[in-house]
Amino acid sequence: MPVSDFGYKIITRPNNSLSPNDSIKLLAALASLALVIALGFASIGAWLVLPFAGLEILAFAYAFYTVYLHADDFESITIEEDQVIVEKKHDQKITKTVFQRYWAQVNVRDVLKFQGSNGKSALFISSHGNEVEFGRNFITDEQRALLARDLRKKLKNIN
Repeated sequence: MPVSDFGYKIITRPNNSLSPNDSIKLLAALASLALVIALGFASIGAWLVLPFAGLEILAFAYAFYTVYLHADDFESITIEEDQVIVEKKHDQKITKTVFQRYWAQVNVRDVLKFQGSNGKSALFISSHGNEVEFGRNFITDEQRALLARDLRKKLKNIN
């Protein structure tokens, strides 16, 4: 069955407001501020503040490192010819799931609170018992509903 559609792609990414260089500058500013305050307290005799200031700086560094690791995470849906391709990159791990366009279904449903989503809705793409969630961390419930509507329209345009 020939497909007259030339393709469709949607990519979701986290909202990163700081570049890696700006993150390093901010971390250096926070570390120097914590160190100046700790040295001030150490100079009046509260020397035990210094190790805790060091722990605080390490905690900030770990937090910024974790944010940096997830800065290039993404999820994408590509519809081309007779395939629906869902790609996810999370913490350096890339997964790719391919569905037949004709059989692919798009569902938005509420997910249970114990799954870590606080009762929000979730968008699922499924076919033949295989199911992939899309946009869990990057889009809102309203955006999921709009995306589901657009995907359903795109999946129907096969001829």
